[in-house]
Amino acid sequence: MAERFGEALRRTRQRAQRTLGDVARLLDVSVVYVSDVERGNRRPFSNERILKVARLLKADPAPLIAAADVEKGVIEYDISKAKPLEAKVVGDLVSGLARGGVTEDQLERIRTILKDSE
Repeated sequence: MAERFGEALRRTRQRAQRTLGDVARLLDVSVVYVSDVERGNRRPFSNERILKVARLLKADPAPLIAAADVEKGVIEYDISKAKPLEAKVVGDLVSGLARGGVTEDQLERIRTILKDSE
């Protein structure tokens, strides 16, 4: 099973030798709130907060965002900050997936393209 967001956050925070208080001050929340998130008693942070915390911890935000997305069951993507073509492609993909109009073969081709660009 994949690592839960709170576990990933705690591991990353401890590796960076930062306290719950450091994260709480950065996000302007209570230490109890951050502790609850780490223990899985509250939902994962928003992507905006994850990006702030990752900068503080000098860590790659991608694993934290991925863990949060899985746990929330929702992928956050701020389309308002996307370039026009990017917004159109993402919108088309999401609407295609929602209506069942994307085949397994098409998804595999998209996946291949994305892996090739890494």
